[in-house]
Amino acid sequence: MPAGRRSGKTELSKRRLVKALALKKSWKDPRYFAAAPTKEQAKRIFWRDLKELTPSRWVKRIYESELCIRTVMGSELWVVGLDKPERVEGVAWDGGVLDEFANMRPGAWGENIRPSLSDRRGWCWFIGVPEGLNHFKDIADYALSGTDPEWGYYSWKSSDILPAGEIDSAKRELDPKTFRQEYEASFEGSSGRVYYAFESEKHIDNEITLDARRPIIVCCDFNVDPCLWVLLQTSGVSVQVFDEIELYNTNTVEMGRELLRRYSGHAPGFIVYGDAAGSARSTTGKSDYALLTELGLKDQRLKAANPAVKDRVNAVNSMLENTEGEVRLMVHPSCMSLKRDFETVSWKEGSGEINKSERKRTHASDAIGYFIEYEFPLRAFKLDRGKIFYK
Repeated sequence: MPAGRRSGKTELSKRRLVKALALKKSWKDPRYFAAAPTKEQAKRIFWRDLKELTPSRWVKRIYESELCIRTVMGSELWVVGLDKPERVEGVAWDGGVLDEFANMRPGAWGENIRPSLSDRRGWCWFIGVPEGLNHFKDIADYALSGTDPEWGYYSWKSSDILPAGEIDSAKRELDPKTFRQEYEASFEGSSGRVYYAFESEKHIDNEITLDARRPIIVCCDFNVDPCLWVLLQTSGVSVQVFDEIELYNTNTVEMGRELLRRYSGHAPGFIVYGDAAGSARSTTGKSDYALLTELGLKDQRLKAANPAVKDRVNAVNSMLENTEGEVRLMVHPSCMSLKRDFETVSWKEGSGEINKSERKRTHASDAIGYFIEYEFPLRAFKLDRGKIFYK
């Protein structure tokens, strides 16, 4: 069941699981699972709603620590994370749901889950938004082929469920490829270039200059060899990259001093964005951000944890060009490392990870990605929980 973002596939699966609890079996302990790539995700996605959906008269006991609902009929519903697929082994299951299946380990289905369903001829739903041409695509193709009568294939777009205004908004924010994947449930190839929306003819502008009225945005990647910072300015709608600082065998203090040497007279000052890990990493007893504060770079904006790589990359591609054809990110030709990243950084074959095998690559694009994901994140449509019909 590959379906568009926020199109109801998870809500359907919750109801399927709860309805199954009341089905009579030849054995006294029917058992079902609701699974996601990690236990934390599974709890966040399923646990509260499953407890609310299950009629109170059915419930014998709820195990909060184990994330299990046991009913008076003898059936059980478990919420599990598949970061350790062996969690589903050792017991027989009557059915289950694999949510965000594209982000699970490719071998988890065949090696861990399917054998646990065999004894009881259990059923399984594979649901989620496509994530490139990976194992989810393989399973979907097999189901769609019609060669096995035990398999079914269902797919629909977000526009079948969400308001037209939300779809139009997503088109304006997202690049075409990301929109097709996230909202139209299209399996888009993810091997090759990460920043596929970049084209020199569209995004390189040698007329970009420093605006004396706006602060300088300092986008930091705290690698050591090389260490690379991207400098830009923004109107709040568009972004102009005018310079980059790249030093080898250096440290945060030397990078900060070089920044101040170049632009110390800039009256509006500086705003620092960057790698969240810089708040903890230290080679001198102080964090990178503490060192920048001592240099006078006190306006620092960072999240408690770095965004998911996919979210950061999608946000950058959407600034390069959204579905409406709007280009909101321009780069001065002197920023050679950023340009080279946009042109050459690739995905690891068969994974959702960026290939970081080349020492000089990814630092510039990572740095600007932290800023863009912070200030221009891709907005997710959220349901009004007060209007969910089962309450």
